[in-house]
Amino acid sequence: MTKVTIIIGSRRNGNSSKLAKIMKEKFQKERIISNIITPGNQKIYLCTGCMDCDQNGKCDFKDDMEDNINKILESEALIFITPSRCNLLSGDLKIFMDRLNPLYTPKKLKDKKMISIVIGGKKKEEYSTESALTSLNSFADSAEMKVVYQYQFNECLLANDILEKQEEINKMIDELIKKLK
Repeated sequence: MTKVTIIIGSRRNGNSSKLAKIMKEKFQKERIISNIITPGNQKIYLCTGCMDCDQNGKCDFKDDMEDNINKILESEALIFITPSRCNLLSGDLKIFMDRLNPLYTPKKLKDKKMISIVIGGKKKEEYSTESALTSLNSFADSAEMKVVYQYQFNECLLANDILEKQEEINKMIDELIKKLK
């Protein structure tokens, strides 16, 4: 059975969270085990850049990242879902990615499948999601992960706008499932 971890870049119960829950339900029907992590709702300290984790493979902080890192190590694929604010990924997700350095340096993320999903509030041509998607994919590339799928939802400004895109969501999830199996 495939095991994935979904990391949500928004602490609100908005579009990113709703999409993750829909994905989790569909994955369950396909016998794909999934965990959802919402960094903004966890106790996660900011990385200080001490680089101790480069030496010993562990962060000195004792917080929720210890459990998160174990979930990530057990997963075959990571799905990052972030709202795009000012064409950037969320601050919560950036903090989370910084704290993955104990996995990054010893190449423990190498060859893991990565899926990048960005949800923007504007039309695509209005500079909404492209840079956030590039940031996610650059992170994956530098960690030597394999970006197997990426997707951008646009015009999802209000908390329930994603729910109006059910046909688009279903198509995206069907394509994603093929990449995960």
